[in-house]
Amino acid sequence: MKTLKCAVVEDSTLHRVLLEKMIREIKALELVCSYSNGENAFNDIENKEIQLLFVDIEMPGMNGFDLIEKLDMPIQLIITSANPRHAIRAFDYNVTDYLLKPYTPQRFRKAIQKVFSNYNLFSKNSNDNNVLMVRSNLKEVRLFYKDMLWIEALGDYVKIVTKEKNVLVLSSMKSFMARLPKDKFLRVHKSYIVNLEKIELYNHRHVQILNKKLPLSRNSNLKLDEILNFLS
Repeated sequence: MKTLKCAVVEDSTLHRVLLEKMIREIKALELVCSYSNGENAFNDIENKEIQLLFVDIEMPGMNGFDLIEKLDMPIQLIITSANPRHAIRAFDYNVTDYLLKPYTPQRFRKAIQKVFSNYNLFSKNSNDNNVLMVRSNLKEVRLFYKDMLWIEALGDYVKIVTKEKNVLVLSSMKSFMARLPKDKFLRVHKSYIVNLEKIELYNHRHVQILNKKLPLSRNSNLKLDEILNFLS
């Protein structure tokens, strides 16, 4: 079983130490770093290649939701909180689980089982170069690159557009673009990523896919010229 790199963000020393102890007792988890506040976590965590983040919600300064919204990296999230009223909002962020304090070692291990179920599902399908697994509306959704027309920024979400359906995923454009093969997709505008194979027409201002005109930035125009001239 692969070892997942973990980080903890918890302002309570007692709860932080207990959580660190539970993590160390599971061989499949590696505790890389631990923080007492959101500000320190945000300034450091993106350099650590963390795959699983345990984060408290009610912290002074930058709270847990503030931190999650600022992080620009693919990561599984487990919320730890003494307050159940945050649960509905938490699952809007596609969290893997919500641990209500005080939780038991048994409940903790159940959450970790969910983490590895998600990870194994993603890993199994990521071996297929034609498939992307995304989490949408609390479900795992399997998408084929060939079916994706374009990706559009919608606030804290991205909308993946196909001929058959649209899929909303909680992600920044930067993080989502990092998951896509660069020989198949190009970010043509701050709010749009396109499937290069689906482009019908383009000029210095627009890209056209299925009669839909998408804005094209100047820098992306130059990249698009280079890529399409190479492919032609």
